[in-house]
Amino acid sequence: MHEAAVERPATQASEPYQVRAVLRAMDLLDCFTPAEPEFSLAQLAERARLCSSTTYRLLQTLESRGYIEQVPQTGRYRLGLACLRLGEIAIVQLDLRERLRPFLVELRNRFRETVHLAILDSHRMEVIYVDKLDGLLPIGMMSSRIGARAPAHCTGVGKALLAYEDPAEVVAHYHEHPPTAFTPRTLTDLDRLMQHLADVRSQGFATDDVEHELDVKCVAVPVRNHTGAVACSASISGPEARMDRHIAEEQLVTDMLRLARDASRCLGYAGGE
Repeated sequence: MHEAAVERPATQASEPYQVRAVLRAMDLLDCFTPAEPEFSLAQLAERARLCSSTTYRLLQTLESRGYIEQVPQTGRYRLGLACLRLGEIAIVQLDLRERLRPFLVELRNRFRETVHLAILDSHRMEVIYVDKLDGLLPIGMMSSRIGARAPAHCTGVGKALLAYEDPAEVVAHYHEHPPTAFTPRTLTDLDRLMQHLADVRSQGFATDDVEHELDVKCVAVPVRNHTGAVACSASISGPEARMDRHIAEEQLVTDMLRLARDASRCLGYAGGE
C-alpha cells in the first residue's frame, strides 16, 4: 500500500512553516489516552493512518528522545518520561504565572523595563521563559518570548537558576557541552563560570552583563517554593546605559532582592532572608 493512500489529511503540511513529519509524530502521540495507554505498532499505524514503515521510523525517533518507550514484556508502545517532564513544566508555569504576575507587574511599572519569569530545564541547562512583560520605554529587538528557550550560562535568569543546581552536574554538563559565546562578554571558561555562580549564591542575585544579546543588560533573582528549592527566577532587562542608571540611582538590586523574598513567600517559602 502506498503511504499517500493512508495519510490522514491533517498530517498534510498545507499551512506555511508546518513540517509534515512533525505533524505525523504528534498524531502518534495524540493516539494515547488514559483509557488506552499502550498500542502495538500495527494499531498505531492504523490509528494515525500511516504505513507501518513510516510509523516505525517515527516511533524510533520519538523513543530516542524519551517521548515514547517500548514495554519489554509485550513490545507495545507507551508514552515516555519526556512527556511527563513537559507536562510538569506546563503545570508549573501556569501556576507560577498566576501567582507571581502581580510582582512582575509592580516591578515593570516601577522601572518601566522588560520583566521576565523563567524556569530551568536542567537536562539541557536552558531556561524556558514562562512570562514576559514588555517594558514601557523604547528598546531594540529582544529575542525573548513566552515559551522560548535560552542558554542558562549567559542569561541573568539562567545564572540565577544554575547557581542553585548541583555544581557537579553543572560541571559535567559543560564539560560535555562547552559554553557558547554569544557576545564578546559571554563567560565561556568553565572555571570562571563556576566562580561566577558561587558569587551569585553569595550575593543572592545574578546579572547578564551584555552576555547574551548586545546592549541588553539584566538583573535576576531566584524565587524559592515551599520546599526551599529554587522554583524559578525573575529578571528585569533593558539597554545597558539605562540599566546602569537604574542600578546606580534607583537601588534596583535592593528592590530585586525584596521581590525575591516576597515572591518566595507567595510560593510558601518560610525560610530566612
